[in-house]
Amino acid sequence: MNNYIGFENLKKFYNKKVKVKDCRNKEYMGIFNLYIKPGDNEPEIESISLETPYKYYDINTPDISNIEVLN
Repeated sequence: MNNYIGFENLKKFYNKKVKVKDCRNKEYMGIFNLYIKPGDNEPEIESISLETPYKYYDINTPDISNIEVLN
């Protein structure tokens, strides 16, 4: 099972600056400020949002390979 599926596994990162690495080795940095459960998301896959000064990144949690707290 992916360690980053389900809010219980993600809440320790909430409201923190994080670096997220996806399964394609792409990295995103920002404040984890939104968790979207599968029923509220299209195509019904849970995701998280990272806020940066310039944009928001929405990342599907099954695609996350690693999360690192930066602050």
